[in-house]
Order: sequence, then C-alpha cells, then structure tokens
Amino acid sequence: MQVNARLAAIDLGSNSFHMLIAKVTSRGYRILTRQRQKVRLADGLQSDLTVDNAAIERGVACLKSFAELIERYQPLQVRCVATATLRLAKNRKQLLKQFEKALGFPIDVIAGTTEAGLIYRGATAELAQADQPMLVLDIGGASTEVIAGVGTEPHVLKSLDMGCVVWQNRFFANGIKQENFTAAIAAAEELIRPLARTYQAHGWDTVCGASGTFRALQDRLRHLQSEHMDQAFILATMEAAISTGDTQRLVELGIREDRIAVFCGGLAILIALVKALDIKQIDLAQGALREGLVHTMLAERSAAR
Repeated sequence: MQVNARLAAIDLGSNSFHMLIAKVTSRGYRILTRQRQKVRLADGLQSDLTVDNAAIERGVACLKSFAELIERYQPLQVRCVATATLRLAKNRKQLLKQFEKALGFPIDVIAGTTEAGLIYRGATAELAQADQPMLVLDIGGASTEVIAGVGTEPHVLKSLDMGCVVWQNRFFANGIKQENFTAAIAAAEELIRPLARTYQAHGWDTVCGASGTFRALQDRLRHLQSEHMDQAFILATMEAAISTGDTQRLVELGIREDRIAVFCGGLAILIALVKALDIKQIDLAQGALREGLVHTMLAERSAAR
C-alpha cells in the first residue's frame, strides 16, 4: 500500500464504538486519531432480542460523528465491523440500515471466530515473538473472546456468550454484593470450564488483556502505585468493590467514571477466566480488534500488489 495513504477501522462493539484512523508508513502505520464512545448497545437488547430505539439512537449519533471525521481525514479505505449484539439482534436489518446511512459505509457483522482472530492479531502485532505462545482475552459488552496462539498466529479461537454489559445487568442490578459476584463468577465458569483443558494443553508464556476491563484495572494499579495485574490483585479488587457496595463509589478505587457502570460485570468474568484457566498474571495489550483490522487491510493490499 502506498506510503501516506490513510485507513479507517471501525469496531461497533456491544459496549463501545471505536474508530481508528491511521496513515501508512514504510514500517507499518501511524495512528492519526482514535475515537471511542460508550454507546452500550447491549443495554438496549431486550428479552425478545431486539435492540430498543434508545440504543439505536445512541449508535446513530456516534456514527454521524465518525462520518464527520472520515470526511475530514479522507481515508483511502474504510472498514467497519459489528460484533456480538448485532449478531444477536432480531431487528438487525433495520438497525444496519440506520447505522449504514449514518456512517455512509457498509457494515460487516462478523462471526465470533472472525472477531477473535482480529483481536488476537491486533493484540499481538507489536509485541509477539515468532515462537512465543500467547493467550489473549477480550471481555466485550456481550461476548468474551479467548484466543491462544503462537506469535501473531491464532490457533484456538473461542467467542463466549457473556460480556460486561450483559453480566452487569444480569447480576449487579441490585448493587455490589458478595452473592452477586458468586453467582456471576459461577455462571461465567460454567461457560469456560469445558474449554479449559484445550487452552491449557496449548499453553502460553504471556497473557494479554485487550478490552476496557483491563484498562480499568490498569487505572486501579496506577491508583495504588502498583505494577502487577496478578490473581491476588484481581481478587483484592473484587473485595474492594464489594466493600463500596455501590457502583457510583467505584471511582474511589481509581476506576474511571465512564467505566464504573459495567466494571463489576467484566471483573466477575475475568475472575472466572483466571480461576478456570489458572492465569497467574496479565499484561495490558497495546491493540485490539480495530488494530487487527488495520493490519488485515495492510496485508490484503500488500498481497494484491
């Protein structure tokens, strides 16, 4: 691909919508702008699996703002993908029509394994050694991806039907209590345990977390002036959250205000992953799905030359 060409990668997640605009360089790409808006699309997913009008309106407003930036930066290629909530939504056709009109570009609703592969590539592109076994975790709003691979190549890819928004609404609607965490962790472990042997047989040297739950925990580490996102820290964070008893007080733990509404749901899923897979320590990934999209676009254009 021509140096200085611009690319836009857009990820319509179940909690947040993300956009990354990058400029191609001789060594890869340089990010020109990142945008993230809390749309919480999964919050609008009703019992009949239709997404309500309020959530659709939040999505449309966000995509209109993305369209303005695309007009400003004039990327050569725009790729937009949608994930778990769009996969589930019974009114997907109506929703996509409104979203595509607002954005001005087609939207691809991708399968869970495709999402997992893009997340792995985005998370490992900058740090993986060719022969290094890695495990990548991404706790989204309505799905959680668990991917084991070697270097930048994913080998075991699973997308599980649980996410921070869905778990928050299901288990923490009446506050932060020990029994809420116990039930949320048990439900998540039920989904993970059947896969544990496969992942452990693959093995890993490094575990990376590539979503908002991990960024929130990184914020707490800074708040505590600590360094390691290990089992003890993760479990202590749960105890600290329970001691607050109230979502609004999570800011006292160093959690950003824009994350507190879904933090406990994501934390419960993470604890289940840590327990079921016996994860000792987690590093914060430097990339995720949208970075994976950019790398894929670059590779496709290089192959086409």
